[in-house]
Amino acid sequence: MGLVALADFGSTYTKLTLVDPDRRRVVGRAQAPTSIATDVMDGYAAALAAAREAAGGAPAPVRELAVSSAGGGLRVAAVGLVADLTAAAARQAALNAGARVDSVLSGRLEEGALAELRAAAPEILLFAGGTDGGQRQLVLDNARRLAAAELAARVVVACNREVADEVAAIFAGAGNGVEVAANVMPKLGRLEAEGARAAISRAFLEHVIGGKGMSDDGRFLEMVRMPTPEAVLEATRLLASGTAGRAGEGDIVVVDVGGATTDVHSTRGERATPGIEQPLLPPPLTLRTVEGDLGLRAGAAGAVDADRAWLAEQLGEAGSIVPEEAARERGRRPGWIPDTAAEAGFDALLAVGCATQALARHCGTMLLAAGEKGPPTLIADGPDLREAKRVIGTGGVFAHREDGAAILARALGRRVPRSLTPLDPVVSIDRGYVLAAVGLLAGEDPDLALAVLESELDKN
Repeated sequence: MGLVALADFGSTYTKLTLVDPDRRRVVGRAQAPTSIATDVMDGYAAALAAAREAAGGAPAPVRELAVSSAGGGLRVAAVGLVADLTAAAARQAALNAGARVDSVLSGRLEEGALAELRAAAPEILLFAGGTDGGQRQLVLDNARRLAAAELAARVVVACNREVADEVAAIFAGAGNGVEVAANVMPKLGRLEAEGARAAISRAFLEHVIGGKGMSDDGRFLEMVRMPTPEAVLEATRLLASGTAGRAGEGDIVVVDVGGATTDVHSTRGERATPGIEQPLLPPPLTLRTVEGDLGLRAGAAGAVDADRAWLAEQLGEAGSIVPEEAARERGRRPGWIPDTAAEAGFDALLAVGCATQALARHCGTMLLAAGEKGPPTLIADGPDLREAKRVIGTGGVFAHREDGAAILARALGRRVPRSLTPLDPVVSIDRGYVLAAVGLLAGEDPDLALAVLESELDKN
């Protein structure tokens, strides 16, 4: 069948994975600096040549596919009417599409909100608001205000379906590219993000990738299929659900600790838990969250703030590292690599903290609410992932350190009472950065993708 090349165009490095469909495994991998300053296909060519050499002089691939977060990733602004409902639903749809959501607006959009949106300069605007048959006038008023703001963004309309076409016409009249998707909240408390997610992915390919001018090579536009985070979420879903020919593992969680953010991806089965109520906007079965204040370099100050007492306890009074100073230095030098045992140890503690806090926020807790007349009521404030079969660590701190699995296990061991984080999962490490590649391959050959993922995770 010939080899398949799976590329991940990152802002710093382009990672290349070569898969042999006949042998159903990875046969070579390499990375090279992403050459945004010239043409990103230059870096791709270097990574491909190195991967072919690592595979023993493998022939040129017959299929080339790619994901991308180069150029800063996909920027989306989400708009809804109610912060905890339609605006939250729009934000989640954008996150599941692999976006970086810099702005979430709700209610009547006044000049201050429009100024915030202009400053965020989103590439895609996800416009939600109103359940089907619900609020009309405010939805239309907001559309007119946004259209008059002259944003250079493609618009995905996912609002009250009774006015969706009229809203689309308003944006089209202002010169925006527009696509109408299914309402992200057709009924109160029901989140349906898939239509908006798919529309954002199409807009990413047609508007964002083509508009960034990262390559003059036509192959680049043909190769890129989705943003990198969406591919990781697809891999998570594949491992959990399986394929027509292979059973999945059930609930899965992926923790991605980066320099600026910590992302958590999860997927779980649909099941009711007697005696436990869901919040007004139940979390989707497939969920991605991004913690912008937790990271190992640009996000180090936030990670220290979030876990200050625990870090101080771990370092002790006589420790050679001062957390605040170490965090400032890391923020100033995003590419810095620890050069002493003490600094490497502090990086490990930061990673434990980032994973701990991100998991707690992603999974939520079990709340106890006072009943009006009867006994107290239990409410699951976030997805219940206590039964997750596997938790996977991905990102440099896991892939490049020998103690990556221990870092993740330590974070899981810090779960607090009433937490809905995994109780007793298998811990695996994505040492070969294969998750994005597998998520990309899943759309072409899910059975092959699952076989490759299982083979790679078995190496832990």
